[in-house]
Amino acid sequence: MRARSLIALLLVSAGPALYAQTSSAYSGNGIDLQDPDEPKEAASPIPLSLSLTDILGLAADANPMLRGARASVNAASGAFMQAGARPNPSISLLQEGFGGTERTTTAALNQTIELGDKRRARLDVASYGREVAIATLDSSNATLRAQVIASFYGLLAAQRQLQVAEESAQIATRSADLAEKRAKAGKVSPVEATKARVAASGVQIEVVNARARVSTAAEKLVTVTGAPSIRNRTVAGDIESIPDMAAFSELAPRLDDAPLSRAARAEMLRSNAAISMERAKRIPDITVTAGMKRVVAGGLRDNQAVVGVSIPLPLFDTNKGALLEATHKAEKAEADFDTERANLRLELTQAYASYESAKQEAARLKADVLPAARQALEAMARGYELGKFSFLDVLDAQRTLFQEQSRYVQALTDAHLAIADIGRLTGTPLPTTTSAQSTIQR
Repeated sequence: MRARSLIALLLVSAGPALYAQTSSAYSGNGIDLQDPDEPKEAASPIPLSLSLTDILGLAADANPMLRGARASVNAASGAFMQAGARPNPSISLLQEGFGGTERTTTAALNQTIELGDKRRARLDVASYGREVAIATLDSSNATLRAQVIASFYGLLAAQRQLQVAEESAQIATRSADLAEKRAKAGKVSPVEATKARVAASGVQIEVVNARARVSTAAEKLVTVTGAPSIRNRTVAGDIESIPDMAAFSELAPRLDDAPLSRAARAEMLRSNAAISMERAKRIPDITVTAGMKRVVAGGLRDNQAVVGVSIPLPLFDTNKGALLEATHKAEKAEADFDTERANLRLELTQAYASYESAKQEAARLKADVLPAARQALEAMARGYELGKFSFLDVLDAQRTLFQEQSRYVQALTDAHLAIADIGRLTGTPLPTTTSAQSTIQR
């Protein structure tokens, strides 16, 4: 009777502390990003806690993907500058005869004059190319924001799953010990004690796996941000706080101005401008020559002005193939633009459905399933005390509650991931502030 009362006391008293709604236990908890193989910093015994906003600011400054996208914009600006350059003039010198009394020297300045508005066509192509680069930078910005948010909440979720697994292992181990004592006392079958011990060992394996997932999630956050300095810091966040999203009917029109749509549209316009440029190339340019010719003949010297015009004859190369290529590339760019718009709407539909489904699942688990699972465990514990249930029934009730807790964490994570994906599709940018960078400088 004493052992039976001890088991009931263990399970029932642990229920409110272990299985209560965990907003106070897990919300705002600090998660150490310190590499276990690195020594702790003596100068900072309490690591600075970084919020999601801080980490987003760090990613905006340090992530190499954004640096590369910014470099592409600068390169496109250089291409636009070069597209407006006019042809350089050239100087020619012609010497006829090398004798002292019979020679002719001609010095001329040659200038190519572009016809067919080629310069304007080049500027149009380069201008749309710069728009593509800017839209790609905005897309990289929004993609990085989504990746950071996903990694941040992935770390919070992994840490919370580890806590659930550790608490599960503690209860399972204590329960297995008590079952073994009752088996030795002859009150239960030894098989029941063996199964309880096997179940406890399985939970210990899950603890090891959960710790590995926390370490991996922490390193992923460091890699995504591109800021190794946060490895020695902590992060704090509330995974249970799911932001409200605007209605789908309000989000869908934003896709027209989303970075991916802008990039596809600019690429289509650049391809159309390339057609005009290839057409302009079919019109030959003229080269105007102006100079001076000095003639020495029979001891007499004479200076004569030289003026000329050179016009290529487009007999063999009419640029027909390049024009055909540009035309079909423009058709492809237009088709890609339509495809991109359709894919964006489909992805937004899927992400929004995932958000609503995960949010409703988390709310239902928190309001109904978890309390019911906790009540079932308490009832099983009381029934075990009265001899109505076996110890395996109690273990099954424990396992059910732990599984539902894990499912609750996964639903919360899925909701945050869906929100991040919606932000990526609609082009929500990273914060522009760099104050977060100064918070970790010594």
